[in-house]
Amino acid sequence: MLEKKENQVLEAIKRGDPKVLERLYDEIRQPFLVWAVQFYQCEDEDAIEIYQKAYTILYMNVRNEKLTNLTSSVKTYLFSIGKNLFREKFRNKHNRLVNLEDVSNTNAVKVEVDTDVLNEYEDTHQKEIVRYLLDEIGDPCKTLLNLMFIKGYSADSVVREMGYSDERVVRKRKSLCLKKLREMVTEKKDTKFL
Repeated sequence: MLEKKENQVLEAIKRGDPKVLERLYDEIRQPFLVWAVQFYQCEDEDAIEIYQKAYTILYMNVRNEKLTNLTSSVKTYLFSIGKNLFREKFRNKHNRLVNLEDVSNTNAVKVEVDTDVLNEYEDTHQKEIVRYLLDEIGDPCKTLLNLMFIKGYSADSVVREMGYSDERVVRKRKSLCLKKLREMVTEKKDTKFL
């Protein structure tokens, strides 16, 4: 019964059902963050970043038919991806951005991501939305988010580039900027642009 229910969720994700995507994101987010902070003793911002990456991998694997059938729960699958992302993050002492191609398999779940999948995801419409939102959000958020997510700068590099005092300031600003960006997306959901 669990398998049937979980596979129905996968079908809804594949269709891009916004209600299912939002419900699933919100439902698993808090348990994931609590687990990540306790198990990996990381900052809340790091746990949020890993969760967002794990959720994106899940979404991309379903949309591109790399994941078509689950024998575990979606929650278990997401936690397994998160575990791999944390391992990769901690493996690199210089705290570089996690390269999704480097995420290894676990015994419980096979995680497959390739660059073609990520390239397909970044279609013209998505890029236009990102450009629009970055223009709307303005500086310093625009510069910070551009450096971290588009150019792939580490927090240490952003400190040097933007003149912040330390990496904690960068993480806090990034968290605030992402919160502001989420609020903008929520406000603009009703428009045809998004």
